[in-house]
Amino acid sequence: MTKSLALIALTGFFALAGGAPAFAQVASTSSGADQPLFIDVNAGLAAKPAALTTSTTFTVFGESGAAATRMEPGTAGMFDVRVGYRVKPRFGVAVALSAGRSDVAASTTASVPSPIRFASPTTVSLDAGTSSRRETGLHLQAVYALPLSNSLLLSIAGGPSIVHLQQGVPNVTVTGGGTPSVVFATESANSLGANVGVDLSTLFSTHVGVGAFVRYVAAGVDLPSASDVKAGGVQAGGGVRVRF
Repeated sequence: MTKSLALIALTGFFALAGGAPAFAQVASTSSGADQPLFIDVNAGLAAKPAALTTSTTFTVFGESGAAATRMEPGTAGMFDVRVGYRVKPRFGVAVALSAGRSDVAASTTASVPSPIRFASPTTVSLDAGTSSRRETGLHLQAVYALPLSNSLLLSIAGGPSIVHLQQGVPNVTVTGGGTPSVVFATESANSLGANVGVDLSTLFSTHVGVGAFVRYVAAGVDLPSASDVKAGGVQAGGGVRVRF
């Protein structure tokens, strides 16, 4: 799934570029390599993150109980905007802002002490329902622009990233009667990571065109209930390219 997601945008875009008749009409400037200011607006997908397991402890009937919850985020739809400037024909700087959301399916197993017999807990399975996961990334990039032809421009970029993760986390509580139930808490934290990626673009007029990108973001976020939660991953998409 991850490899397929990373290749979809560029594979499809190469096919589009090979068949577009407008390229011959904008030969000298169609790649946009001679226009220093660039703005990229994209829609895309972020690969499914790794599953996350959290634990909860509680006390009932004079004993300690415990619960473990496994959360499995889905593939996220995302929106991405990048603004940059070429300080030299092939070298530039850029900043990109990405935002994505996915649904998180969760299941919980709890060990609940018995009200009548010591050290004889009952194991129960609970439906933890569905919560949401939101990731926002700010990506600083050094950019190397490589014209492949009069119609295609390949940009290679990388640098540090700041990732903000917000996720609903199920916790287990037990009433005085010993009945467990699931309650949700929203946890969030920031992390410093890194990004690397490529962008392939072409212009249909002097200033406007289309493109596709693939980016990998590596970050680990420490939430209150779990440490080193993997964030970022493979991101891919496409959209409008504007050059000035």
